[in-house]
Amino acid sequence: MNKKGITKLIFCCMFTLIFLMSNSVFADSQINKRQTDIPMLSELKQLSSNQLQVTYDQPVELSKGIDPKNYWIQSTTEASPTGIATLGVNDTVNPGNSLTSAKVTIRAVGNNNTVFVLTFNQDITKDKAYKMIICYVTKPGAPPYTGDNGSATFVGSF
Repeated sequence: MNKKGITKLIFCCMFTLIFLMSNSVFADSQINKRQTDIPMLSELKQLSSNQLQVTYDQPVELSKGIDPKNYWIQSTTEASPTGIATLGVNDTVNPGNSLTSAKVTIRAVGNNNTVFVLTFNQDITKDKAYKMIICYVTKPGAPPYTGDNGSATFVGSF
């Protein structure tokens, strides 16, 4: 290969490398943007014997925030769920084992759609360990999301 051919080859390789690197940076920025566009659980606390308060790090679509199908309560000690739990310790989240309107009502607190109170139809067992898992919640007007919004463990305290 002559000097001119080698120069062209080097130029093509450099151009390809620059193109691939810029696409990689673009993909990384899209992933980071997507992650910041997803509301995440920032705080979970028990308010009373049958109430939990969920706080998100940013406003959420109201219809998603109040939908029991977006919330799961996992027992961290029992193989089969009892009480408020919908999952046993080894169970995985699926649409058939979420909370339901028969177990809980959910309402927004205030008007910024970051804080929600879950009121269960039965008491949260005192001294029992649970894990709350939230999925599918989006920002207002955002497209559907099929991932999780975080989880937190808690122990019944009333």
